[in-house]
Amino acid sequence: MSFTLRAAAAVVALAMTALASEPVHVVCNENTAPIQIRLAYADDHSMRVSWNTKQKLSKPTVYFGTKGKRERCASSDVSVTYPTSTTYNNHVTITGLAPDTTYSYMPECGTEALHFTTARSIGKGDEFKFAMVGDMGTFGPDGLSTTVGKGAKNPLKPGEKTTIDSLVSLIDSYDFVWHGLSSPSLPIVFVS
Repeated sequence: MSFTLRAAAAVVALAMTALASEPVHVVCNENTAPIQIRLAYADDHSMRVSWNTKQKLSKPTVYFGTKGKRERCASSDVSVTYPTSTTYNNHVTITGLAPDTTYSYMPECGTEALHFTTARSIGKGDEFKFAMVGDMGTFGPDGLSTTVGKGAKNPLKPGEKTTIDSLVSLIDSYDFVWHGLSSPSLPIVFVS
């Protein structure tokens, strides 16, 4: 193979690699709109963003940046479901972030900017407060359910405060939420 042909092949391979790392843009509609957006600390330099969609995404993507800009993106191939679910869980870990820094982010097909603050550096010694939750409440396919299964008691009545309502009303009094039923090896769930 001649040098020119090898050089051309290398350029094509490089271009294909660059294309592979770009996010795959989906057609945004009600099936690809992000719902139930969740955050979890991965470490002081990373944040895991999770959200649901009614359709499987081939390459879930999150746009993010500082100072209200979202000039960077992170993607994964994790869009999974289970047989009785009506949605797909999408997960993207954003790495290379600065500790204790506020970022603006938006999952692809989102319509509003959201924010998170990365964890403080390990060993810094600052105090923090957290809310611990053992039971998130009874939820149906698309939100709060007013019925419970056989043998269960006391479903929430319309207008009663759910666990999420309580967490939202107290959001300025804690730094993050720990879901008590999570495995100790799972990251801390952060509410934005």
